[in-house]
Amino acid sequence: MSPQKVLVLGAGAAGTSAARVLAGSDAVTVTLIGRTDETPYNRTLVNKGVAIGLLTPEQAVIPGVEALGDTVLEVDTDTKTVRFASGRVEDYDALILATGSVPRLPGDSVRGASSDRITTLHSLDDAIAVRNLLTGLGRPAQVVISGAGLVAAETATLLRERGHQITLLARTQTPGATVFGDELAQRLATAHQQHLDTAFGRTLTAVRETGDRLELTFDDGTELPADLLIVAHGTTPTAPSPWDGPVAVDDSLRAAAAHVYAAGGVAVHDDPTLGVWRIDHWSDAAAQGEHAARTLLADLGAGEQPGSYQPRAPFTATVHGAMIAGAGLTSDHTSSRTESTDPLVIIQQRDGLPVGVLGLDAAPAVFGWMPKLYTPAAPDAEALASTGTGTADSNNHTAQGT
Repeated sequence: MSPQKVLVLGAGAAGTSAARVLAGSDAVTVTLIGRTDETPYNRTLVNKGVAIGLLTPEQAVIPGVEALGDTVLEVDTDTKTVRFASGRVEDYDALILATGSVPRLPGDSVRGASSDRITTLHSLDDAIAVRNLLTGLGRPAQVVISGAGLVAAETATLLRERGHQITLLARTQTPGATVFGDELAQRLATAHQQHLDTAFGRTLTAVRETGDRLELTFDDGTELPADLLIVAHGTTPTAPSPWDGPVAVDDSLRAAAAHVYAAGGVAVHDDPTLGVWRIDHWSDAAAQGEHAARTLLADLGAGEQPGSYQPRAPFTATVHGAMIAGAGLTSDHTSSRTESTDPLVIIQQRDGLPVGVLGLDAAPAVFGWMPKLYTPAAPDAEALASTGTGTADSNNHTAQGT
């Protein structure tokens, strides 16, 4: 039997990870295809390195990755063909969608403004534009960052450390409470207020360009000049027709169409245990890409089924000298419990099952929790003793399982 032809659409973390797994199998031939004129690069280095001038764009390129550059326009799942921007059409036996995400658009007050001083911070081009603008000023810049998630918070920290004046803008008084939980979000808010100018509980209502600066107006009438406005409102999935947005996958990362799989920021998971969820960060995208590739190979009879995908991949961000570490599913449809307060460790749960962990200056504890995620907690020793069933062995087991 001749090798099956596999196309991997998207040359980011998920796509390159999938292509590496597939390249190790004699059962398939694999072609990795990215966007036209785009060199595959590590998106975590956009704000951590290139935007702040710490790295050159060349240093953000993923080493050892060969990808065709031809933006995909349309997939026909009936004929198993893909149409590209160049006009060429490729057939496939199996397909992995790893086309990622695009920045979530801001409100009309910003969307209608046209200025090279307004940017997102999602792509390598965004990072280069920020670096060039800040370097060209020849002085510390006044930067407003709209959004207070991890990318916004870390970018604010990095730019402040390089002498720029930062205002962090967020719609709520305690940004991130629905994702991080109240305690971690409050600690972050306090740290922001100690190190930055903040406009919490405010929204942007107008943006005007006046000469070589921006004039921003908030909903309370406050006006603020800025050299640069960075919009960091999260991401939304992007995929070609017929999806034109998110791609729904099952717990093994199969899409509804036959022999189509999706991984990374484009994939919206519908899991019988975890519910509907989506994660868009580099390490999880890489893990999803590998899992999708192994599912594909198993479906072609070239490997064992890897089973359900359970997100465990870690992430870190340094904010005002403190490290936020996390792993697994940490979203607003989980509940949380505080494992410890010093250092702060928070366990995210769904129906009592630990599915994620967050920590502040607690990376060892967070990483220690990774293998224990998705494992039902054993009854605690006190509860066992009260029922008369506790033994030394069962108590030791309990300690290891919590």
